[in-house]
Amino acid sequence: MNNFEDNAYVLPKLWGWIKYIIYKYNLKYLVLPLIYLGLAMAIVPKPIIITNVNDYVSLDTFKTIALTNSDKVDIILDKYHLSMNEFKVLVGVVLSESDDTYEDAYAVINTIYNRTHSKNWVRIINSKFGKDKGMNMYYQAIAPNQFTVYQSGSYKRHMNDTESVGYQAIIDFLYTEKIMHNYLSFRADYIKVAGSESFSPKGNNYFSVIKEENRI
Repeated sequence: MNNFEDNAYVLPKLWGWIKYIIYKYNLKYLVLPLIYLGLAMAIVPKPIIITNVNDYVSLDTFKTIALTNSDKVDIILDKYHLSMNEFKVLVGVVLSESDDTYEDAYAVINTIYNRTHSKNWVRIINSKFGKDKGMNMYYQAIAPNQFTVYQSGSYKRHMNDTESVGYQAIIDFLYTEKIMHNYLSFRADYIKVAGSESFSPKGNNYFSVIKEENRI
């Protein structure tokens, strides 16, 4: 006999012997439930094991999970490829460059984000820091001759300022990526630029809209 014929002969004989033992010793009330349990375990899918907050968010179809800012920061670090220190530097720069309003802080972080999507700005930063660095907001924020608060070191005063409305604006923008504007540059409120726009009474003046052909 070949293997197929052997199996075709042996398996029915084996099953017949098992049934004989079950009924001879009246084991059906013990064995059959175990068989059914084994089949049920094989059919029922394994539960999804949640290992971190990112898993919770990806599974939260109806947005029912309330995340803390700390949870959101973890997601932001992963999403934008930032270390915690780089994130704090970014926060310090944004809060130092904006006024004390939610709107202006939101506008500043939006500007830095826009630069990571501009071919020209990405190319400039890549030339200073290396390949793909221009697509990282941290490197856009620390680029030479861009944000004076970084060059002077004054940004350090706000690196851990997590209770301000400006910090909340940064978290909200980075977590949601809801775009306020498409500007690439800004000047202080007392420096007037033709065609610029401000988002708060004493906020910066924003100008230089990213062109679609220049967008990444």
